[in-house]
Amino acid sequence: MKRIKTIHYSIDDVIEVFSELTKMQPKSIFDIPFFAFLLSLHRQYGIVVSCYCFFKRRTFSLSECTKSYRHEFEKNASWLKFGFHGYTGFEDYESQPLNESIQQYKEVILNLKEIVGEKALDTFPRIHRFKASQKFIRYLGSNSILSQTGLLAADDDRISYSLKPEDNKKLKQRHFLIKEHIIFLETTQRFDKLSPFWLKKLFTYRGGVFLLFTHEYLLLHQKTLKLKIKSHIIKNLMKLVCKLYTKKGYSFSFPMDIKEQLKAI
Repeated sequence: MKRIKTIHYSIDDVIEVFSELTKMQPKSIFDIPFFAFLLSLHRQYGIVVSCYCFFKRRTFSLSECTKSYRHEFEKNASWLKFGFHGYTGFEDYESQPLNESIQQYKEVILNLKEIVGEKALDTFPRIHRFKASQKFIRYLGSNSILSQTGLLAADDDRISYSLKPEDNKKLKQRHFLIKEHIIFLETTQRFDKLSPFWLKKLFTYRGGVFLLFTHEYLLLHQKTLKLKIKSHIIKNLMKLVCKLYTKKGYSFSFPMDIKEQLKAI
């Protein structure tokens, strides 16, 4: 994919920040450190970022989230979007009944519409554990709630989203695959891996679509020294990647916004 030079940041397992927003009721969403950090990267480097969300964590769910900031979320929808990730993180969308998966998808998307507004919804998500049955994928690609453009596939050797082994091999070789009107796009790397091998790979110029992600808990308030250190390192890595790749001519884009370019490859 050398004809495209773009970066996309995403954050998985997002739910706690909505709980924090509801409890604190700040003047602005950017008074919350999580969103303030993302805004600082956007202002300095032009990043766009997708937050892939759960419906529920412990006693809090999206249905309880404040709707007071919808206008502000919509105002920032050009660079900050939200999408489906899962329900609680304990689901297996390959094996659970289709009607249950559909109901969970509806609950996440319909509540996000109320919280962040339709303009701030992402249609190219990463589903938790990269699992989804073929029937669920067909539903995601065409439904009356919010049809999905594509799916972000695994950054490792696991088989993504019930693909046949030969299709998954094509995906790993070409970094993308189009099947049944859904674009599967291989995730490049996660910031969470901090060994020398992965750090070197993170800063290796490779051309194409550069898809990087981390997890919400690493950008929130940390209770242990170990997590505080890891969080600090990851935030600095996110800044350094921005600085390096923007100098190399990369721009930031949502995968959903470059779908026609992807189809043309």
